[in-house]
Formats: sequence, structure tokens, C-alpha cells
Amino acid sequence: MSDAVGVGRAPTGLMSRQRMLWGGAFGHFIEWYDWSIYGFLAGIFASQMFPADQPATSLLASFTVFAVGFLGRPVGAFVLSPLADKYGRRVMLSATIIMAGIGSLLIGICPTYAQIGLAAPLLILLARLLQGFSAGGEYQIAITFLNEHASPRNRAFAASPQQVSIGISVLIATAVASLTTKFIGPDDLASWGWRLPFILGAVLSLFGLYLRSGLEETPAFERARGEDARSGRAVSAAGILASIMEYPREVFIVFVVQLNGLQYYLWMIFLPTYANMVGGLDRASGFAGSILASIAYCIGVPLFAFISDRIGRKPFLIGAAVCFLLFTYPMLSMLAGPSLTFGAFAFVAVAGALFVSLNNAVLGTVFAELFPTRVRASGIGIPYAICAAIFGGTAPMAATYLHGIGGPLYISLYVMLVCIITIATHVFLTPETRGRILD
Repeated sequence: MSDAVGVGRAPTGLMSRQRMLWGGAFGHFIEWYDWSIYGFLAGIFASQMFPADQPATSLLASFTVFAVGFLGRPVGAFVLSPLADKYGRRVMLSATIIMAGIGSLLIGICPTYAQIGLAAPLLILLARLLQGFSAGGEYQIAITFLNEHASPRNRAFAASPQQVSIGISVLIATAVASLTTKFIGPDDLASWGWRLPFILGAVLSLFGLYLRSGLEETPAFERARGEDARSGRAVSAAGILASIMEYPREVFIVFVVQLNGLQYYLWMIFLPTYANMVGGLDRASGFAGSILASIAYCIGVPLFAFISDRIGRKPFLIGAAVCFLLFTYPMLSMLAGPSLTFGAFAFVAVAGALFVSLNNAVLGTVFAELFPTRVRASGIGIPYAICAAIFGGTAPMAATYLHGIGGPLYISLYVMLVCIITIATHVFLTPETRGRILD
């Protein structure tokens, strides 16, 4: 493939390629750090913000707010994605990281239920909705930005920092949660210690804003905007949304691929809490195992992305679904029991993380390769956000409920159903997109 048309042209001027990669990926790091730290610490602050007679009820209420936060994603996708397709990727990337930092700060300084009553959980809910609104634009704009800057020959590998940033964010969030729970006593942890990781997230968002302040627009978007100007074609956000209806198969594929976010949230976010609930594994050991899983994920994503640039994307999408179809029940069964060891948990966490990395190594690039420049962010963002709201944010809550009525089997059946739908879609509908020009 030739880069003569400009796809993959390196950023010019004072901005280096490294800053482009860091700027595109770091905001995503902030987004996922905020979401992950909430999932990790929900069991600690649940009783303060969502008091109830039973600890399990408080935890369920806390994870319900985690899920409700995902409702902000479709709204953010509908609002922010067309703006990115109309005004550019760079400006909207700065906006999303500011909103994420404000949401994290609100949670970190929110008074407890005992101090302000019902206003406490409402403020947490507001912060989660703001973070959801921000994430509804961040994901697709970031992957559009990175993929449009990348060469067709190595597009998945060049764009992999965006997905690696997810793993690093979970790794850092896990480490922060682990250190917080280890070095702050139980009383201080429940009183104020849990707030520190959220305040740290707000501070990191300022650094992310600095990184993004000097980013250049992507060559593909600049060419599309130039063509619109020369032809006199008016581009409106409403028109962009209407144009998405021209790509029903592509929209459906994005939705189905994102169904596998269920596995991500179960393994990378909820697993330590689940192991503590069903196997009695202490939280520190659970966080330590999740650190190993995050490291495995960060290694797997660029490795599999590099290979996909040579053999194609579909083998990895199908392979990830097959792995979870076959091994979810055996792995979850290993966690359920009074004799759960750290070694068994670490094995389950690392294996699941590698399965997730098979899918995530290519999904962002597949999304970008499915749509033309004029509707790329919107075509990715809207079905992605709707699916994430329905199946991603509800994963911890659904897993808690399903375990209560049927143990690991019911959770596994839920995951296996998603895998069957995914495999059928990729076999019969998903095209091989490797090497496509993004104009």
C-alpha cells in the first residue's frame, strides 16, 4: 500500500509522532482509570454513599450507579461524535478529557450520605453520568484520530497504544487501589482514604489536557474538509447522523463486536470483587492478580495487533469469542469455593486478559476501517456507546445477580450466548478490512 494519498503521513511542525500517540492514547487512559477505580473501590465506599441493612445491597446499589453511568455514553456519542466529524477530532479530544476529570473530582470530594443525605448518591450519579457522557465521545474519537494518522501497512499496531492505554489504566488503577488498601488502615480507608485515587484521576486529567493541547488534525479529516469546501457542500451534525443509516451492516458489526465488552468488564474490572465474594480471596491478593492480568493484556494487545497487520483482523475477533465460549465456565468455577488460592485466581485473571487482548488488539482498527471519513466517528461511536450502556456497564451488576440465582454456570451461559452471536456475525457478515485506505 502506498502512502502517496497522505494516509499515514507523519504529523508536521513541532508536534512529534510520539506526542501524537501519547496525546491520542493518554486521554483514553484517564477515562478508563476513572471507570476502573470506581469498580475497584465500590465495595469500600458503598456503605457511605449507599447505606443499606445488608452489605450486599449497598454493593449492588453502588454497581447500579456504575451501570447507570453508562447511560451517559449514548448521549455523549450522539452529541460529540457528529461534532468530531464536523469540526475535527482534535478539539473534541480536549473536551472529553476535561469532563472526565471533573467527574472524578466530584466523586473524590463528595460528602457522605450521613452528611448531606440523598444528595450524596445523587452527586455520585451526576459524576458518573458526566464521565459516561465524556466516554461516549472519547473512545471513537481517539481511535479515529490514531487510525487516521497511521499507515495502512501497520495500522493496528500503530493504533494499539489506544487499547494498551486501557490495560495500563487498569494496571495503574489496580496498583493505586492495592496500595491504598494496603497502607491506609480500614477506618481511615472507609473515612477518607478511598477518595485519594479519584482526586489523583482529576489531577492526571490536567496533564492529559496539556498533552492534547498541541495535537494536529488528522490528514484524512483535513482532506475531507477541503473536499467539502471546494464542492460547497454544507456539513451538519444532523446530516452526519442521517448518513449513518447508509451503513446498517457496519453499524450492526460494531454493536456485536462491542458485545464482547462484557468479557472485558468481568475479567479486568469485576474479577477481584467476584473472587472476594465467592472464594473469600482477600482484596489485596485480588488486586495483585489483576495487576498480572493487566500486564498480560498490555503485552498481548500490541503483539496481536502486529500479527493482524500481516494475517488479518477476523482470526482474532473469532478466536477471542471461541476462547471465552470454551473456557468461561471452567475458569469461573475455579474461583467459586472456600479454598481459592492466589495462584488459581492469577491463572484465571491472566488467561482471561489474554483472551480479551485477542479481541481488543484489532477492534478499534476494524471499526475505523468499516466507515468513510465523513461519518467515521459517528458510525463507530453511536452503536458502540449504546451497546456499552446495555451490556458493558451492567456486567458487574448482572454477574452479581446471576451468581446469586445460579452460580458460575449462569454467568457463563450469559457470556457464551454473546460468544455465539459474535462468532456467527464474524463468519457471515464481517469483512476482512486489513489494508483498507481510510479515505
